[in-house]
Amino acid sequence: MNLNVKALQPEQGQAFIDFFSNLSFEHVPHWSTCYCRFYHTDCSAEQWQNRSGAVNSKEAVEKIKNGEMKGYLAYDGDKIIGWLNANDARSYIRLKEEMKPVIQDKKAGCSICYVIDQDYRRQGVATALLEYAIKDFKKQGYDGMLAIPLENPKDEKNNPAALYRGAVSMYEKQGFKELFRDGSLRVLWLDLHAQ
Repeated sequence: MNLNVKALQPEQGQAFIDFFSNLSFEHVPHWSTCYCRFYHTDCSAEQWQNRSGAVNSKEAVEKIKNGEMKGYLAYDGDKIIGWLNANDARSYIRLKEEMKPVIQDKKAGCSICYVIDQDYRRQGVATALLEYAIKDFKKQGYDGMLAIPLENPKDEKNNPAALYRGAVSMYEKQGFKELFRDGSLRVLWLDLHAQ
């Protein structure tokens, strides 16, 4: 594998959509229509379930083009094999109330979703995406980076796709520290000034 990571560019909206559209979401069919828009919306659960893939994909292309939707793409040569939805923490409006007391007045980045081509899972793609994001957030002058993984060892072993928010161990290896936990939800913080 010739692994390379790049920041998503405004002109890559269609490439992003093509990557998602060509993935198999048999394990979680409703993910096939998300196009990583869920955390960027504040509609009700019912309204979200009624949104079509066409609406989400069109919105994703628009938000990528105007620079609101950001993240990182992993490539094997010229082929996109992975995606990390990582952006300013305040861009995830669905989580704004939960994030407010954590980020306060800090300039905080956040990694929220990893989508890895099933043929490339467990080969270090997510780690490469995270490492690139950390360097990029630091370069942009962010104070730190949040991660909100869900810890479920049973799912990790039997269904790697359940790690869509990243593995706790992957974050810990990069120096993230736990701020708090609530059941299987862990809130982790990486101080980018200490990097």
